[in-house]
Amino acid sequence: VQRIHKVTRQRRLTVPPRTGADAVDPNIVASYLDNELDPDAVAELEKRCLTSDLHLAEVASVHQILSLIGQRAKVPVEARHRMYHLIKGREAVGALAPRASKQIEPEPVSEPVQPWITPPLQRRPWIERFVPVGAVLGLMLMLCWSAWRTLTPLADLGPRVSLKVPVANPTPAVTFKRPEPNPVKPADPATAKKAQAALTSADPALDAIAKASDPAKTKPEAKPASDLPPGAVGLARKPAGLLLRFNSERRDWDRLTEATPLREQDRLLSLAPFRSVVEIGTADIDMVGQTEVWARATMPTHAARFSLAQGRIVLHATTPSLPFELQNNGKAVTITPPPGASFGLERINRHALGEPTASGSALKIFTVEGPVKVSVGGIDETLEGAGEVTIEPDGTLTGKVAKATPAWVSEFTLTPFDQKIGEQFLKFFRPDRPIVSSLVEASEDDQKDVCRLAISALRAVGDISYITPLLNKQGDPAAPTARRAAILELRSFLAQGPESAKTLREQLRRDFGDGLAPTAERLLLGYSPKESADPATLEKLVGFLDPSEDAEVGLRELALDNLMQITGRDSLDYDPEKPQGKGLKAWRDLLRLGELKPAASKKAAR
Repeated sequence: VQRIHKVTRQRRLTVPPRTGADAVDPNIVASYLDNELDPDAVAELEKRCLTSDLHLAEVASVHQILSLIGQRAKVPVEARHRMYHLIKGREAVGALAPRASKQIEPEPVSEPVQPWITPPLQRRPWIERFVPVGAVLGLMLMLCWSAWRTLTPLADLGPRVSLKVPVANPTPAVTFKRPEPNPVKPADPATAKKAQAALTSADPALDAIAKASDPAKTKPEAKPASDLPPGAVGLARKPAGLLLRFNSERRDWDRLTEATPLREQDRLLSLAPFRSVVEIGTADIDMVGQTEVWARATMPTHAARFSLAQGRIVLHATTPSLPFELQNNGKAVTITPPPGASFGLERINRHALGEPTASGSALKIFTVEGPVKVSVGGIDETLEGAGEVTIEPDGTLTGKVAKATPAWVSEFTLTPFDQKIGEQFLKFFRPDRPIVSSLVEASEDDQKDVCRLAISALRAVGDISYITPLLNKQGDPAAPTARRAAILELRSFLAQGPESAKTLREQLRRDFGDGLAPTAERLLLGYSPKESADPATLEKLVGFLDPSEDAEVGLRELALDNLMQITGRDSLDYDPEKPQGKGLKAWRDLLRLGELKPAASKKAAR
């Protein structure tokens, strides 16, 4: 077939000759194509076609023509007669050869055939010949002139050309009108001055506004060391670990290595196991581990305004105390701590097992001392001491309990283990490489903790295209760790919302194909308690462990993870890369004996 495609495309290939060693009677070819040739002659012709491109092209081309026609061609009678009279057949030539001089030409049935003469070429008008060429040349000259004008420096265009670039302020100026302290005018200027001083000393926020609006007071003041450029809403201090800022123009993350001013809606991402400190408004925000914060412009009446996208933070109250404001599920949350106190916030994404979409995110508040006032949607709650309260997705406050605060709220230094792992993790980041490339390289490291940190960071930056292939990773010591970490991070990605679920579904189709992608998605979603209690679910999961099911190693790893979560057992020495063994037999025996049950059912039976 390949030779037929090749020889039929050769333009200089002629037809077989009429005489010589390569001659073939056209009637033989016709009989061969009509399946009317003797078997011996068929073998001879096919042998010649296999050894000669000329004959193979002839037979294949004629067969192609017959296939396109599909039936016998209808030739008009007049055309047939004209073709018969073009030349004499062999029989007529042999019979009339001795009397060639006395041959009588038969009368033509129709008009005599005129010889083929190539008609003379007509010269086209000069407009058709030269106008298109001139138009193309003119267009090329116009484009060259336009490019020259565009690339010419402004200084070469003459002294009258000037360029003024307005300085854009990314945040609109906010003017706060100071309320009148008393509608009644004081008796004299001295009394008015005393009333003004009393008012500003009683309210520090109004005092700051009054100083900012009075040039006589602001002018002599010394410029503070942490002054920010116009339009900045905060400052990211020089990080000791990994602090990233999202570049909206390149749609990528940049690593911050020095103190950097922050603009409105800047996205900051701190990677575990490090902690990074940023200033927003007048307050310090300690980003713990893997945390993303969006900076917002802060009014003088607040300590800081921001949004917590993921992770944990520790807030340090100002003196005197001002409220903190953040957005959670479209609602404004205001937290007012005591002066100089610290408290923690943690965003928790919830995703019920077996549900296709997340159920929303909750915000936990951890206090060290009180009183801490929390306000959201017109609901107020006060924690008098150490404890925690949860703001549910609908805005209600639950879980007000007095308990010891977590260690990350009160301890601000890394453990020796985190310091060591962090140093190994930092080695993969170089200034000349993109962040994602460094994380992908770190995810292939044999050190298990570094591998987990890298996979978790890939999920934090929002790129799961490098995580889903890890489900099928095998053949190296870090493969089991990478597969389990990938399952954990993909489920965390699912809990972020409906858009995350859609993104994951599309990525699974790219990596697993349309056939296995729905199964992989179902195993990632997990099973509800009702589904887990169904024996058919456990039987199906054990079936995925069998290599004869043609399931990939990623599906076997997901099935094993679900079985371990449902039953509360360990892996029973089952290896997804080498499924045939005692581990598979152990799971089958538990299923056969009826001892494979959910962990809650086993506790109830005891």
